[in-house]
Amino acid sequence: MRLTSLSPEGEPTCLVLKIRQMLILLDCGLGIEQFYPQPVRKGGLTSLNDPTLEPSSKKRDASVLETQGGPGTTVKGSSSAAPPTKTPRLDRSHQQQQQPQQQQDLRSCWASFLHASAAQRLDTKSKRAAHHPHQPLQETGTATSKPLDIENSSATASNSEEYLFKPPDFTGIDLKAIDVVLISNYHHILALPYLTEYTEFQGRIFATEPTIEFGRQLMTEFVSYFGANVTSTPRDTVPQTSKLVRPKNGLYPAYTFADIKACIDKIQPVRFRENISLYGSLRLTAHSAGYCLGSSNWLIRIGAESLAYISSSSVQVNLHPDLFDGSLLEKAKTVIAADICPPQGSITYDRGINEVCSNIARTIAQKGNVLIPCTITGFVFDMIEDVHLHLGRMGLDHQFQYSFVSPVADTALQYSNILAEWMAPRKQEMVYLPEAPMLHAKLLEQGTANNYKSVHGAFSADLKHPCIVFGGDPTLRSGAMVNLLHMWGNKPNNTIVIIDPRVDQVAALEPYEGLTLSKCICPLDIRLSIDQLVDILRKYKAPRWVLVPSSAAHETDTTQDGSGVVELRDKRRTTSTAMRRWTVYKNGEAVQRGLGELYEAALLSEELARGIFPQSFGGTSFAPVSGSLSIYNNQMQLEPVTGTGRQILALSSKKQLCGSMNLHNLLAGLALLGIEDPVIKECSYGKDNLPEIKVEFELEGQPGTIILRDKETIVRCDEAIRPLLREPILKCFQTL
Repeated sequence: MRLTSLSPEGEPTCLVLKIRQMLILLDCGLGIEQFYPQPVRKGGLTSLNDPTLEPSSKKRDASVLETQGGPGTTVKGSSSAAPPTKTPRLDRSHQQQQQPQQQQDLRSCWASFLHASAAQRLDTKSKRAAHHPHQPLQETGTATSKPLDIENSSATASNSEEYLFKPPDFTGIDLKAIDVVLISNYHHILALPYLTEYTEFQGRIFATEPTIEFGRQLMTEFVSYFGANVTSTPRDTVPQTSKLVRPKNGLYPAYTFADIKACIDKIQPVRFRENISLYGSLRLTAHSAGYCLGSSNWLIRIGAESLAYISSSSVQVNLHPDLFDGSLLEKAKTVIAADICPPQGSITYDRGINEVCSNIARTIAQKGNVLIPCTITGFVFDMIEDVHLHLGRMGLDHQFQYSFVSPVADTALQYSNILAEWMAPRKQEMVYLPEAPMLHAKLLEQGTANNYKSVHGAFSADLKHPCIVFGGDPTLRSGAMVNLLHMWGNKPNNTIVIIDPRVDQVAALEPYEGLTLSKCICPLDIRLSIDQLVDILRKYKAPRWVLVPSSAAHETDTTQDGSGVVELRDKRRTTSTAMRRWTVYKNGEAVQRGLGELYEAALLSEELARGIFPQSFGGTSFAPVSGSLSIYNNQMQLEPVTGTGRQILALSSKKQLCGSMNLHNLLAGLALLGIEDPVIKECSYGKDNLPEIKVEFELEGQPGTIILRDKETIVRCDEAIRPLLREPILKCFQTL
C-alpha cells in the first residue's frame, strides 16, 4: 500500500492511495488558502511564462489603475474584486536603468487595490447618488483593460483579466490509471471538474446525494465569484487534451457552468451502508461522518485487506447531520485520518457559539448590522437556530431581519430541508410531526428572513436596519461582502464575524485594516481533534496501522531500522505500541506499508477444476494443484498451463504425507527391520504438559528415538540408519 498527499497541509484533502492493483483518489478539494496568492493576471496563462512581465509595486499598481479608469472601474454583471495587474517591461535599455524589484507578497496587491477602491467609492458615491438617488447597489466587478503588446511595447490588443487557481498537484500521477474517486463531503469537491473535464481521467466517482447537490451549489458559487467570464471556457488557454500538470506554476482559470454539469453527471450517488462491488474484489461502503449533510467515511476492502478512510468527521451531538458511525473501525486493519482539526487556532462549536451570539446581540442592541461571510451550508444551519434563540432570550428577535446573499442561497436553503434521512435522529423526528427540521424554513415563511442572489436589486429595496447578513465568499475577496464592507465598514456599531476555520483571518481582513467596524474572529471548528481520534480508536482493537497528517503528530527520533518514532500532539503524547503503529504522511511524500495478509484467495478456472481429483484423509479432502496464475480486475485465477515461458505455480514433486502416526503400525514396521523389543515411554512436553510417546531402539549398533506427538513426528538417529527407517514410517501415513 502506498499513500501520497497532493494538497498542502491544512487544505481540503486530496490523497492518492495505491493498494494492490488499484489506484484510488480520496477527495479532490480546492483550498481557501490557494485563493489568496492568485490575483487577477492579464492575458491568462500566457502571461505567466512570459519573461517580459514582472510584478509591480503598490505605487505602480495604483497608477496603472488610475490610468485605466480608476480602481472602481467595473464590468456590469461581474461579481469579483479585481486586484492590480502586472506591468510589462518597456525595453532592455530601460530595464537596465531600473533597480530590480523584489517579489512582493501578492496579498498586499489585494490590500492596495481594495484600499484604493474604497477611496474611489467614497469620492464617487455622492455623484452617483445625485444622478441616481434610488440606484441599487452594484457589486464590485473585475477591471478590464487593453492588454499590452509586448512585442511593440504598447497597449493595443484586447484581452480580459482572469483569476487563476492551483488545483492539487497531479505531477507524476497517471490520471488515466485512476480507477475510483471517493468524495467524503462537499467541501472536498471543488477541484473535481479540473480532473474530469481537462484530463484523461476515465475512472468512476462515488459520493452521497447531499454531497453531489451541495457540491454543485458550491461549484456554482465558486464560478459566480471567481469566473472572469462565465460565457467563455478555460479551454481557450488550457487545451482539452493537455494533462493537468504544469511544473512551472500549475495555475488555471476557473472552470465554467458547463464543466460543472458535465462533472456532476459523472458522479454516482450512494447511500450510507450501501455495499459497492467493483473490479472483482474491491468493495466500498460509505458510513456517516457526522460533519455535514451526507458527509461520509469510507470502508475500502480489497480481498482480505480492510482500510478505513476518515475525513472531516465530527462527534458533535447537538448538530443537524447524522451522527458519527464508528462501525467501519470494527474490522479495518488500517486507518487513514485526514482533515483533522489543528491543535491550535480553532474554537470548538460549544465554546465559540456563545461568543458569537453575544457579539451579535450587542451589535443588534446598538442598531448595527452584522456581516457573517460564509457559505450557506454546514453548521451555519445550526448557528442560525442558536443565534435566533439567544436573541429571543434578549428580547431582540423582532428588531432585525436575516438576509442570505449568495447565487445559490435559495437552492441551498430549500434543499437542506428535504434531506431529513441524512440528519440526526432528533431532526428526523420533526419531519413526522410535521414540522420543518430547520429553523430557517420557518423564518423564510414568516418573512423574518429573505434570500438574495446578490446585493443589487431586491436586496437594496428590502433592506431594513439592523440586519444579519449571511453569505459571500469567506475569503472576503469577492461577492456581496466586499460591497457591504465598503458601505458599512466605517460605522463602529457594525460588526463582521469570521467563523470559517479554514480562512486565514489575518489575510482575509488585511485589505480592510482602515475600516472602523468591530471585528469578531471566532473560527468555529467541529472537525475531529487528535484527542478525539485517539479516544475513538481506543474503543476498537482492529486498527493496527493509523496514518495521520503531519499537523497531528511529529517524529521525535529514529530507530535502528530507520523508521521514525511518531509522537501525537494529543494531551497524552501518544506514541506507537506493539498493538498499534502511528505513521505521519506529508504533502508530496509517499508513505508505504506492507499489507497485513500473507495469503490471498484465488479462483480455479472451470477447465482446471475438471482435472482435480481430491483424496479423502479422515474427513478432509486434499488434491495437488498446478497452474498459471492470472490477475485481471484485481481478481486472481488459476488456469491450466498452456504454452511455454510462463511462470507456473506447482507443488513440490516430492510425496506429501497426511494423517497421524499409529503406534501399532510403527512397531510392526520396526519388527520387520529386526527391532524386537523397543523401549516405549509415555511422557509430556511443553508448558502445557502435552502428552507424547517415545520409542527408543537400537539398529545396526546405532541408537535411535522416534517421538510421537499429536501434530508431529520426530526422528532422532544417525544418518546412516535414517534411510532404513523411512519405509516403516511412510507406511503409517497416507501419501498425497
